[in-house]
Amino acid sequence: MAGTEPLTIAITLPACLAVPPPIPKKLAHGSDPAIVLPVVDTSAKATRKIGKLSKPKVRPELHEGTRAGAWNVGPELGKGGMASVHAVTHCVFGKRAALKLAHAEILGPQFTCETFLREARIANLVDHPAVTDVFATGSFDNRPYLVMERLSGETLGARLDRGPLDRDEAIEILLELCDVLGAAHNAGVIHRDLKLDNVFLLDTPGRKLKLLDWGVASVVGEPDPLAGMVAGTLTYVAPEQLRGDELTPSADVYSLAVLAYQLLLGAPPFESPNDLELIRKHLHSAPPAPSTMWAEIPADLEALLLGMLAKRAEDRPVLDEVVQVLTQMRSVVVPVRAAKRRSLFPAFIPVRMLGAALGIAAAALSIAAMG
Repeated sequence: MAGTEPLTIAITLPACLAVPPPIPKKLAHGSDPAIVLPVVDTSAKATRKIGKLSKPKVRPELHEGTRAGAWNVGPELGKGGMASVHAVTHCVFGKRAALKLAHAEILGPQFTCETFLREARIANLVDHPAVTDVFATGSFDNRPYLVMERLSGETLGARLDRGPLDRDEAIEILLELCDVLGAAHNAGVIHRDLKLDNVFLLDTPGRKLKLLDWGVASVVGEPDPLAGMVAGTLTYVAPEQLRGDELTPSADVYSLAVLAYQLLLGAPPFESPNDLELIRKHLHSAPPAPSTMWAEIPADLEALLLGMLAKRAEDRPVLDEVVQVLTQMRSVVVPVRAAKRRSLFPAFIPVRMLGAALGIAAAALSIAAMG
């Protein structure tokens, strides 16, 4: 390097520490934003001795042909804001599975290896066919991983990207979700991150779906490792999650209503390209009447969806009441598809880390000032 040339240093920060504008989903699921620091003068005229810059540590990555513990790694199956998922095969038994490896950037005092690995215990605590079986854990490059059954199919979000579902099929999906959520609630578990991309539609005979990503679930009677943060995705979070109130199963009922709007009506009840505005709508705005998007919607179904979106948790129907109305709709709803796609705006990045939680707290203060 010439002595008179300035040096530009670029570092990559975790997505949770990035500040507005909001990060679109595509960026959140890919590389994190880079922050460019001011130019550093390395010329001989500089009064401060900088010294020799060390090269950044290159972290080993899982890729096809490598090995993690007893697992031979195949192709990457997907990547999200928290982890990447890889096809793996046991090197002795030949068992085919999926390995979920935490991103290095998410790990720290507020989100530890133990926090990530608790998903294995929660999945087995719920013990339902629609919950992915997690049967091993391990570490690669000081990052924790989970080994789970490998699924064949696609997420509900990917399915809707190809076009809307028939409404009778949507009712069946909602009932299956009620079934697995009921099992979770009976086990004292609140999922608190129900969304299209966490519902996996199987292409195998039998049960139709799996509910994924139990890593941020809340367990009744246990300390919450994510206390002081907002765990969830802004499009779906219940008002009490934003306020930091104690959670009940009703938070999942609220998120299920958002998902039902997307399946039956073509869009979530609240949308905005601005996170602050979206938070304000969850806390204060009345949802649009379903009949404005589906003129022939049965009155009982419209009342149910609006009730599930009540601002106060205690005003929402319990899951058994949701099941009762949806079951009645089986003989009422004809197989007609929703008119629109699922959203007019990009999905929002999951809000799980401390930096994002601080942003939510600031937003709440702003909302209070406006109100």
